[in-house]
Amino acid sequence: MLTKKNLMGLSLLLTFLMVYILLNRYYQLREAYYRDYLRYKEVMLLMKNYRDRKREEPSEDLLRSVLSNAGGELISLRQTDVGYEVKGRKLPGAKIPQMVYTLEERGIKIVKFKAIDNTGQGLFDVEMLIR
Repeated sequence: MLTKKNLMGLSLLLTFLMVYILLNRYYQLREAYYRDYLRYKEVMLLMKNYRDRKREEPSEDLLRSVLSNAGGELISLRQTDVGYEVKGRKLPGAKIPQMVYTLEERGIKIVKFKAIDNTGQGLFDVEMLIR
C-alpha cells in the first residue's frame, strides 16, 4: 500500500517533473521570442537603410556604354512584348558580374541571361532579356 512516505516521495517526484517541463517550455518560448525579435529588428534596419533607386529606361546608348565599359560590344537591341532583347559579343567572362551589377543598380531587371563561349578564350556572346 501507499504509505505517507511513499506518497510524499511520489508528489516530490511529480513536482520536479512539472518544474522541469515548465522550465523547458519557458526556455523554448524565450528562444522563439528572441529569434522573432531579432528578425523584426533586421527587417526594420533594412527598411531604414532602403534607398529608392530611380529606374532608368533601357536605351541603346545606355546598353552600348554598359557593354563597352565591360569590354564587349552591342550587336542588337530589339523591343518585344516582354522587354528588350539584347545581344552582345566579345564580353570577357571576368567582366560579366560588373555588367550585371551596373544594369541592376540602374533599376534594369534581367529576366533571362545566356552567355556562350565557343572559342574557349573567355570572350562570351551574350543574349539577355531585360525590363
